[in-house]
Amino acid sequence: MTASKPYTRAVVFSRPAGRRRIEVFSPKLARRLSLGGYDAYRTWLVIEANPRIKSFCERPTYVDGPRGAVIDFWVQLSDDEAGEFWMIEPTTVNKTATVPETQLHGLNVRYITHADLLAWAIPIANWARITPYLVSHRRYQDRLLVQSIETFLHQPASIDAILKQFAQRDTTTVEAALFSLLAAGRVLSPDLARAPLGGSTRFHQTECVEVRAHAVL
Repeated sequence: MTASKPYTRAVVFSRPAGRRRIEVFSPKLARRLSLGGYDAYRTWLVIEANPRIKSFCERPTYVDGPRGAVIDFWVQLSDDEAGEFWMIEPTTVNKTATVPETQLHGLNVRYITHADLLAWAIPIANWARITPYLVSHRRYQDRLLVQSIETFLHQPASIDAILKQFAQRDTTTVEAALFSLLAAGRVLSPDLARAPLGGSTRFHQTECVEVRAHAVL
């Protein structure tokens, strides 16, 4: 496989002793994933939260070969067709190990450390709450409602204010429409990086042409 082709199929899941397997559904890919542990689950939420990431694949390929380690994620950014690999720092680090590779199979490698995941704890927890809305409403999105919420957010407004403005609609439907705008990068919420999601969390339209990674990265 060349670096110019996207990775779309995960290699066979292999779970070492003591490693938890977590099944999720990805709104971004519209399919189920099997993730090898909680760190992979948290990293997946980071990926779902970033609207600049247009596609990805869990366990895209091996570092060296089928008998070796597996690369955790291939991630394709909107401005990088080839994408890059994400490798999660192991729980136990071999202090005598060689310097990590900066490229594998012709692609750049980004290492996700435990310090990164700790620093992203609040937005990761928020996206753990947001993602179920995206999954459960993905087939029943009200486009007119989505457009109306986006128009309303020409000025920053809290979730409570949005729900009040659209009080004639079901609360869950309004929240799902709002979160679909967030996932698409059409609205932003810097509050999600600083505090738990709640009625006072504020949102506003994206003001710049280049979509910012508003929630985590």
